[in-house]
Amino acid sequence: MWIVKTKTGKFKFVDNYKNPLTQRYQEVSVTFGKNNNQVKKKAQLLLDEKIRKRLIDLQTGNTDITFEQLTDKYISVAKQQLAHTTWYRKKTTLQKINREWGTKIIAKNITSQFINKYLDSLLYDNPRHYSNGTVNSYKSCISGVFDLGIRYGYISKNPVNQVKITWKSQSKKRHEEIENKYLEDDEYAKILAYCDKHNRQDLKDLFIWLYNTGMRCGEAIALQKKNILQDKDGNYFARVEGTLIFIKGEKKLSERYRKTKNAKTFSGDRDVYLPPEAKKIALDHCKGKKANEYIFTSKWYHNNYFSISSIDRMLKTIAKKEEIHKNLVTHIFRHTHVSKLAEQGWPLNVIQHRVGHSNSTITQKIYLHITNKVKNTAIERLKNFPDSQTILQEDKNKSKLKVVKNK
Repeated sequence: MWIVKTKTGKFKFVDNYKNPLTQRYQEVSVTFGKNNNQVKKKAQLLLDEKIRKRLIDLQTGNTDITFEQLTDKYISVAKQQLAHTTWYRKKTTLQKINREWGTKIIAKNITSQFINKYLDSLLYDNPRHYSNGTVNSYKSCISGVFDLGIRYGYISKNPVNQVKITWKSQSKKRHEEIENKYLEDDEYAKILAYCDKHNRQDLKDLFIWLYNTGMRCGEAIALQKKNILQDKDGNYFARVEGTLIFIKGEKKLSERYRKTKNAKTFSGDRDVYLPPEAKKIALDHCKGKKANEYIFTSKWYHNNYFSISSIDRMLKTIAKKEEIHKNLVTHIFRHTHVSKLAEQGWPLNVIQHRVGHSNSTITQKIYLHITNKVKNTAIERLKNFPDSQTILQEDKNKSKLKVVKNK
C-alpha cells in the first residue's frame, strides 16, 4: 500500500492486485482526511476487502463468496426483473434466512443436507408452524440465489436440486381447501350486506367489481379513467396495465403508493370485458374524473388510496361478524369469479386468459372442482330422465281420452 496526497489536501491510500483475466495489475484506492497509524490500518482493511470482492467477481468455479454476498447480487438483479411485491417478498425471506444461517457461511460449502434440515425445522420445529406452501417458497428463494451463482461463475452446483423435504401430510386439508378458496352465493351476499349496514359503498363497489372481473385487487385499484374503454361494437372493457403498490419505508406520503408500468405477470396485461354490473360501476365511478384519476378511491384511507392490507383486515372482521369460516382476503373474489365462469362452462384456457393466469394451480383446481360438481349434478338429474316405457304409457292414457263435441 502507498499513500498519495491529493490537491485538496486529503490522503489517497492505494494498493494493487493482479487481474487473473489480463495478468495485469490494477489499482484500488480509498481516501481519508488524515494520515496516521489508525487510519492506515483502516485503509488497509478496506483495500483488502475491495481487492477480495474484485477477485471474486473475476474468478469462475468454486469461489469463497458467501451466501449473503450471493443474496445481495440476486436481490439486485431480481429488482430489475420482478414485480415490486414479489421482489420485496423474496428480499425479506432471504434476509431472514441470512440472519438465521449467519453472514459468514460460504456458499459452496452449503450442502443439500444442511438445507433439508433447515426447511424441515421450519415445518415441524418452528413455533409459527409454517405450511408446506411457505416452506416451498423458502426453498425457491434459496434455489434462485444458487442458480444466479452458477450463471455468474461463483459456484459450480446448486445443492437445492438434491433437497427432498419431508412434507406435512395435507390430504384432508387439500380436499377441504378448494371449497375454501371461493365464496358461495350466501357468503358473498353476507359481505355485501355488511357493507350496506356500515355505509361502505366504496368497499361494496370494489368487491362487486372483483367478483365480476376476477382482477387482482392491486390491478383494480390501479385502474384509471383512461383504462375504461369501448371496442368498435360498443362493448366496455377495462385495460389492465399495472398494479398499485405500497412502498414500505417511503417517507413522502405522496410517494408511498405507485402504479407499476406492467401487471404482476407477463400474462397479466390484458383487456377484461365488463358484465353489465361492472360496466355500471365503471361509468358511475368515472363521472367527473380526469383521465389519470383512479376510479376506485377510499373515503377512509389516507390520500384516498385503497390499502390491500387494510381491506384484508376489514374482510377478517366481516368473516368473524358474519360467521364466514373461510380465509377472507381480496383474492377470494378472484377465485369466486373463476368458479362462476367454470359453472357457466367456460373453457379453462379462456378463463386463464381473462384473469391473467398463464399457469395457475389454484385456477386449475377450482376449475376441475366446479366442473366435476356440475357433472355430478347432471348425473343426479339423469336419474330422473323419463324412460321410454313411461312415455308410451302416458301416450296411451292420452289416446283414451276422447273429446266430446257439442252438436
